[in-house]
Amino acid sequence: MIVKEKILPELLEYSSIPNEIIVGFEPLTIETTGGDRDTSESITGTLLLKRMADQFLDGKTIDVFTEKYEKPKAYIDGEEVSVSFSHTNDAIVAAISTSMNVGIDMESKHRTVHERLASRMKSKEENSQIYSNHSLIRVWTFKEAALKMIGTGLRKPMNQVTVSTEDKNLFNAEFDDGNKAKICSFIHQDHWISICYKSLP
Repeated sequence: MIVKEKILPELLEYSSIPNEIIVGFEPLTIETTGGDRDTSESITGTLLLKRMADQFLDGKTIDVFTEKYEKPKAYIDGEEVSVSFSHTNDAIVAAISTSMNVGIDMESKHRTVHERLASRMKSKEENSQIYSNHSLIRVWTFKEAALKMIGTGLRKPMNQVTVSTEDKNLFNAEFDDGNKAKICSFIHQDHWISICYKSLP
C-alpha cells in the first residue's frame, strides 16, 4: 500500500442531505498493490471515517469494525453510530449519523449500465418514469444505497426495493417487507452520490 500526501476530507453540504447526516468526500489517496479489493476498500473507508470524526465531530475518535459482506459497525464514545462508505476508481465518500441508519453509494456519472439490467433492477410496483427520467447509473446508486442501509448490499436483489420520486433530489424507498426510507441523490465532481436514510428506532 502506498500512501500519498495527506488531504482533509471535504464536507458535502447539499440541501437534500439531512442535517443529521455528515457526508465526507475525498479523492482516493491510497493505492493498493495486490491483495483483496474488499479489504483495501474497508481500510480506505475506515480511514476516511476516522478523518471525518476528527475534522467534523470535534476531534472525536470513531472505532470502525468491518466484516466482508456486512455493514460496518462503528462506535463513538461507546455509543453505536451508523456509517457507510463507497468507492469509485478515483474517489471515496462516507456518511456518519448518530440518529439515522444510513447507506451510501457513489458511481462515476460516466459509468454505463447495460439496458438489460434495468429489467432486473425494476420492482413490479415501480413507475417506469424513474428509468426514463434518470440515468441507469443514478438509479443503480438509489438501489445500492438502500440495500447498504439495511445491511444486505447486493446479496438482496435490487428489484426488492421500490423507488418513487418526491422531488428532483429526494426519493422514497420501500422495501419488500414494507419498511420505508428516504433517498437523497446529487452529483458531485462527476459522481452520482445517493444516501438512503431512516430514523433509528
